[in-house]
Amino acid sequence: MWGWFRRGKRVLTIGSVHLDTIALSRSADKPHEGETEVGSIIHSVGGSAYNIAANLATHRPKSDGISSVGIYSILPQHSVLTEIIKYKSAAAGVNSRYLRLHKEFNQKRVRGGGYVAILDEDKRLIRTAVVDAAMYDTNIFEQAEEAATLEDAIHRADMLVIDADLAVATVNHIADHARRHDKPLFMSIGSVLAGTRTWLHSNTENVAVCVSGRLLVMCTILSALKVPASSIEAFRSFVVSGDRDQPFDINEICRLLKTRYLVCSNVRESRGFAVLASGNPAYKSFFATPEDVRHRMQQGNSAGVVDGALAGFIDCYAQLLRKGHRADDGSIVNDDTAKMFKANILNFVEHVSESEGATQGSVISFEEQASEQSQLAKLWRLTRIALDMLPVFRYLLSIGALIIALWLIDVALDVLRYFGYDVNILDKPWLRMLLRR
Repeated sequence: MWGWFRRGKRVLTIGSVHLDTIALSRSADKPHEGETEVGSIIHSVGGSAYNIAANLATHRPKSDGISSVGIYSILPQHSVLTEIIKYKSAAAGVNSRYLRLHKEFNQKRVRGGGYVAILDEDKRLIRTAVVDAAMYDTNIFEQAEEAATLEDAIHRADMLVIDADLAVATVNHIADHARRHDKPLFMSIGSVLAGTRTWLHSNTENVAVCVSGRLLVMCTILSALKVPASSIEAFRSFVVSGDRDQPFDINEICRLLKTRYLVCSNVRESRGFAVLASGNPAYKSFFATPEDVRHRMQQGNSAGVVDGALAGFIDCYAQLLRKGHRADDGSIVNDDTAKMFKANILNFVEHVSESEGATQGSVISFEEQASEQSQLAKLWRLTRIALDMLPVFRYLLSIGALIIALWLIDVALDVLRYFGYDVNILDKPWLRMLLRR
């Protein structure tokens, strides 16, 4: 019944939440073995699942399409980084109820994972990058308790978003739920290996509403799928600059990528974002990047822009569903809605480009914020650490809370008796002893 009064869709993202490390090197294009380079390093919270959730949650107050955004991931139980991720999630407005903490999972130690990239400080181009997707081989549904938690999470959600850094079995289970319950499913592909290994090798019945990825990743995947070089070149030309002179088969590209819509961008050139829509007829649209946004992206603030674009697509899709558009009535991306998708996607991308991290507020500062510098805040942090590391403190705290509760009950009974109300309690020796009566 309460669903009648709920405003917008509940979105759940599932996948990577980790530490992003971006190193800007003055001589990244001239590596010398064993030599330490001088540069600058930026730490931030990232991972596609986090990026998309944070973007949607940040924009949620301005949107009537989405009511809440939650995230599911598995993180190390005893880790300062886990506390930072939870803090950043709360600050962005993301519901972290389903951020699960484990020391071990399926007989394996839970690791935090991460992403490390080295950029040329002058040209701001990625020279090399390494991603450690901590959940890529974790079949969540093999563990009964965790399976029940994730089942509950996806059952409560109206829209599901996954990234390619998940085990194939996990992706199949989530996609099957989305298919059986008619829930929109969205997929973020961050790398060729993850996209091929996880999404393309999952069940053939799995189809996403929308897949997102960088142009280089998409072209490499399409080449491996034996798409003719001329079609890939035409596709590349459209994504780079919106060139419509060279035709290509949109329906075939979407079919091979197991999606109805595709959001793609050549991040290095930063000229714009392309949206492809399969159908009869198929549809394509190119959204040119505003010059100030493009400048920031080319100066290095390009981390997470494709995740931002997908978040913009998801938000617009949710708004159109709320306005009565039906996904099975034909392409939801058309001449009538293209302006809305353009405004939304570029708005999300603009906000991402304003941060050195993958989302606004994701950069980790080693200086405490003013609100965290008070004595009370420090005492609370120490208390949480004690409760987490030494379970005995939990029992001591529980005993203290029980004593306070009994004292308050005793005071309440005295106050009632003072006003002439005699409350009869159970005549049990242990109860009289606790209440000193």
